[in-house]
Amino acid sequence: MPNENLEMSSQLDPETRKSLLRVLWRSRLGDLREQSLIRQGKGWFHISGMGHEALAGIALHLEADDYAFPYYRDRAFCTQRGMSDYDLALAFYAKRDSSSGGRQLTGHFSDRKLNIWSHPSPVGVHLLPACGAAWGIQLDGKPNVVYASLGEASARQGDFYEAVCFAKERKLPMVFVVQDNRIAISTSTTQTNPIALGVLDRSEWIRVDGSDVEAVAEAGRVAVEQARSGQGPAFIWCDVERFSNHSSADDQRMYRAADELEAMHERDPISLFQSQLIADGILTEAEATAQEEKLREAIRAEYRRANGQTDPLGEECALHLTGSANPAPAADIQLDASCRMLDAVNRTFHAAMDALPDVVFFGEDIADPKGGVFNLTKGLSTKDPERAVNSPLAESTIMGVAVGLASYGKRPCFEIQFVDFIYPGWNQLVSNMATLRWRSFGQWKCPLVIYAPCGGYLPGGALWHSQAGEASFARVPGIRVVVPSTPGDAAGLFWTALHGEDPTIILLPKHLMWAELPAPKSVEAIPLGQARLVRSGELLTLVTWGNCVELVEETLEAMNSNLDVELIDLRSIAPWDKEAVAASVRKTGRLLIVQEDNISASVGQMIVAEMCSDHTVLQCLKTPPVIVSKDDVHVGFNPIYEYAALPDQARITAALDRLLSTTLESSLQSKAGAMESIQTPIEDSMTAESNNAPSATKMITVPILGEGIRVARVVSILKEAGEAVKADDPLCEVETDKAVFPIECDEDGILGEWLIAEEDEVSVGQELVPLQMSGAAAVAVKAAPVVAAGGAVLKKTAGLSLEAVKSLQGIIPATIEMTCRWEAVRDARLRSKETSGGTLSIATMAAWAVVQAMHKHERFASIIRGEELIYDPDRFDLGMAVALPGDALETAVVKSANTMEWDVFTDVFNNSLRRTRHGEVDSKNRVSLSISSMGAYNVRSAIPIVVPPSVATIFIGAPYTLPDPKSKDGSMMEVASLVLTFDHRWINGVGAAAFLSEVRKGIERFDLV
Repeated sequence: MPNENLEMSSQLDPETRKSLLRVLWRSRLGDLREQSLIRQGKGWFHISGMGHEALAGIALHLEADDYAFPYYRDRAFCTQRGMSDYDLALAFYAKRDSSSGGRQLTGHFSDRKLNIWSHPSPVGVHLLPACGAAWGIQLDGKPNVVYASLGEASARQGDFYEAVCFAKERKLPMVFVVQDNRIAISTSTTQTNPIALGVLDRSEWIRVDGSDVEAVAEAGRVAVEQARSGQGPAFIWCDVERFSNHSSADDQRMYRAADELEAMHERDPISLFQSQLIADGILTEAEATAQEEKLREAIRAEYRRANGQTDPLGEECALHLTGSANPAPAADIQLDASCRMLDAVNRTFHAAMDALPDVVFFGEDIADPKGGVFNLTKGLSTKDPERAVNSPLAESTIMGVAVGLASYGKRPCFEIQFVDFIYPGWNQLVSNMATLRWRSFGQWKCPLVIYAPCGGYLPGGALWHSQAGEASFARVPGIRVVVPSTPGDAAGLFWTALHGEDPTIILLPKHLMWAELPAPKSVEAIPLGQARLVRSGELLTLVTWGNCVELVEETLEAMNSNLDVELIDLRSIAPWDKEAVAASVRKTGRLLIVQEDNISASVGQMIVAEMCSDHTVLQCLKTPPVIVSKDDVHVGFNPIYEYAALPDQARITAALDRLLSTTLESSLQSKAGAMESIQTPIEDSMTAESNNAPSATKMITVPILGEGIRVARVVSILKEAGEAVKADDPLCEVETDKAVFPIECDEDGILGEWLIAEEDEVSVGQELVPLQMSGAAAVAVKAAPVVAAGGAVLKKTAGLSLEAVKSLQGIIPATIEMTCRWEAVRDARLRSKETSGGTLSIATMAAWAVVQAMHKHERFASIIRGEELIYDPDRFDLGMAVALPGDALETAVVKSANTMEWDVFTDVFNNSLRRTRHGEVDSKNRVSLSISSMGAYNVRSAIPIVVPPSVATIFIGAPYTLPDPKSKDGSMMEVASLVLTFDHRWINGVGAAAFLSEVRKGIERFDLV
């Protein structure tokens, strides 16, 4: 193949030629040895450079401080650069002492001392980091160059074009070498590579025959001299052969003709070069043969030696994933008492530019006069134009150059204009930024900062100016992720990251960027992984970060400034302050997470999973954790879409209401420390024996009182201490906000001393009085131990009181919730007033919608009798909870509700309510479903209980407003929550959802016609 743009103006001296031949043979024989070992089952993978050996000639012209970014067929180049056969053998066997610690495939060359950058598998992804290293050399004014090679198939990757453009734009000291073997695994590239397509300017490229070792060496000399002299990048296109299969997992005989495979060996660079040396009298045939055999044996010996070395240690799997978290030095940054986050960040950047000579700023529009779209970099380019530079509109360039610049030794602080646009650079983040330290076993590192404005709550952002996205970064090992919510935190986290040892992503909430917020006078470095306690509390732990911190604070203020909620600003997502969250949840027993990101695979879900897998936390939970989050949906341009998608005060309030008004009764519920026994009062009490009959003492406790009620007042004590009692005897009465509730005994026995008095306030689960039992009942309470994970013995404890279990007849409750639009109900009430002069009650309309849904779902029109579900197609009764004087509670019954038309139903329904309020109580033994509400208390959501024979209870919440997603002018809509609890033994979730959806449809489409 003819050379282009190359004149052979110099020749290598004899000793250099002989030395180079030995390098070529070492490379070839090493490949052959590895192929043989693979066939012997002594290795896992091999990829060869056979046919590409002439590229070693370019390495002749590199100096010690030059950098090399080779690709996986550059074995000969790396050998000439200084890598030993033993180094390569260690890599083949994936030994702990190899350049990657056994973590990289063979052919992924790396050597920090030789400035051979750790090669990644994704093709072409090393080219932009090569540009970063070259830029660092240029910034330091050094006379060094960077070698970057790739296969011709990789020249179709976008990073190749971005790298060439950036190198030419900045006249970087680089030598790009494309090694063209005309095939991408099995696909011919002769007509599809960029030279063949005319995409590249051939006049800029030296084209050289890769079978001519000395021509390749001369091309390298010319290119390196051009790059080293400050003329900008040089380009070589080298035509080579691929003698071997693509890899040990391939057989090219399946897709290449036999005559093609045979003919290519006529262009063997080693055979041709050796023959030339013999012809020139530099080497004899005998010397050549002896040299080859000597090298073959030496290589066999090196591979034997390497095979005996230490394998990696499993316990070191995470070693070098990140660097050490050394504290940052004190920051000399002063802030105003009230300032904007953008001002705090800008001052931090100026302080960093003054204190850190290696820090470099780069990003779209960051230079003056713009100073960034958020003015974060204002004044930096005026202060030092070489260290604050506008980037091209190319996110992969920003990310990739950052990696190379950092691994060279600079401190990149690069801006992605909006986090929504980072994904063109995603390959650089996950393939290089996150893995470089780990894959090189700590030899290479890339301490850098990538920052990006993020999030919504600024209407009009639409899909690509409203994303949060922190979870996408947090799940990538090796990346640090922080999201500040205050000016002081933003400055402190930046200062720490700029002095750190790892790549750090800093997401800046746009909504908070311009807000004037309180700030510390002096900035303090904030360790990554340390949460901020915003406010202390005892009832509930609320964890949030970013934009949602302000939203949560406003919600808490609107609800009750004295609400006893502990608020934690996580601020550091990876690593995150697991212990701070766990300690808080152990204290409060409740966990609410509010996040702006999508719900699926989110940080919130990760936190819940971690908390629930920690038994010391799980046993303290009083209710399941709740996440308020954006659903898995995009944010639209119209603000209505944004308000509908993102968390808001109403949703947070509803979640707080639910968490604070419900209690999870569980055998894991305890305030005990890690691995302590969880015991009921039964096991703590003294045991008495009488006439050899077993006896035991159990504690009567306050049972579940219904619908989230947590406290009650003791109205009367009905039995005295020492009195004999029978099962089902009432022991005392307690009064809740809704009813007077008798607490009954569930076993025969003798009462001990009361632990409470009349008028005391008691809570669910509180101990009231001990009961000494005898006979079979005493035996029954001897709880069997339960062995928990890890071998700790946990005493079996009752979640519900025996009385409650008995009354509920072993039902399995399950609950679902839907939101219902309320306009039709309001409209119907207005029309009823206009037509009849009276106002139709909301309860009547809701009850009618429920009855119509029961018609279509027979299981919800059934009743429970023992272990049977009975459906009478001719009749079902409907129940409605009624508050009576003295806060008592009763159920009004609409008999045969299924048989009535609207006019009859309204009369019967209202009469039933009136009769019940006057003390006339109907039998509830045919009530299939009951309706409950606490609208008078403005309760939006609650979890009702199911009491047989009913199969379900539906709670209708108080109406509230939300932004209307269908409105074009941002108007609000009125909605209410429908909460359905059903007996899961008889009804599955799909059936329940279908029924509740039918109820919702009936309410939303209600019409008096």
